[in-house]
Amino acid sequence: MKTVESIATQLWKTGFDTFADDRGAQKLAVFLVTVDVLLIVIHVLKYFFKDEFIEQFGYWIYRNLTITNDMAIPEITNYLKFAVTVFLLIRIFGAVRQPVYLAWAFVYGVALIDDSMRIHEQLGSLFSEWLAGDTFLGLTVEGGEGFRAQDAGEMIVYALYGGCFAVVLGLGFLLSEPLHRTIGFSFALLLGGLVFFVAVFDIFDRFVAAVSQYAGRVLSTLEDGGEMVVVSLTVAFTVSVYRRFRVY
Repeated sequence: MKTVESIATQLWKTGFDTFADDRGAQKLAVFLVTVDVLLIVIHVLKYFFKDEFIEQFGYWIYRNLTITNDMAIPEITNYLKFAVTVFLLIRIFGAVRQPVYLAWAFVYGVALIDDSMRIHEQLGSLFSEWLAGDTFLGLTVEGGEGFRAQDAGEMIVYALYGGCFAVVLGLGFLLSEPLHRTIGFSFALLLGGLVFFVAVFDIFDRFVAAVSQYAGRVLSTLEDGGEMVVVSLTVAFTVSVYRRFRVY
C-alpha cells in the first residue's frame, strides 16, 4: 500500500504539480471550463424554452448553440482546443527533444482529425455491414435498437485506435527520460477521462435512449459536456508544461 501511495505522490509531484504551481494555467482552466459550463447551460435551457429561443434568436443560433450537433459552435471550439494542444506539444518536443510529447501530439492530432471528420462513425458504419446479425462480445448485433451493428463497428474502430496509440505512446515513453515519462502519464489520465465520455459514454447513452428518449438526451448532454471540460483541462495542463520548460 505504501508503495502505491509513494508512486501516486511521485506522479503528482512531477506531473500535475506543473499545473498546480502555474497560476496562469489555472486561470486559463477556469476561463475555459466556465465557457464550457455556460454553453452547456444554454444548451439545456434551449430545450425547455425551444419555441421562445428560436423566435428570439432564430433557428441558426439555436442549432449552432446545441453541443450535441456536428460542426456547431461548441464542437468547433473543441477542435480549436485540440489544435492548440497539438501545436504546444510539438513546440515542447522541439525544445526538450523528448519523444513522449511527440507521441502525445500524434494521439491528439488523430483525435482532432477523427472528431472533425467523423472517421470512427464512417468506419464503424463500414464494419457494421459485416457484423449485422452476428454475435459480438456475447451480444447479438442488431440493425435497430439494442446493441446495434453501428455500435459494434465503432467499438472495433476504437480498439484499432487503441492498439495504434499503445505502440506510439509505448515508444515515446521508452525513449524519454523519467521526468517526462511522468508528465506523459498525466496526459494519459486526461486521455482516460476523454475516452470515458467519447467512447464508453457514447455507446451507453444509445442503450438508454432506446428505453427513454429523455434519458438518452440527458446522457448525450453529459457526454458532450464532459468531453468539452476534459479537453479544456488538457489545454490548460499543456500550457503549464509549455511554460514550465520555457518554450517561447
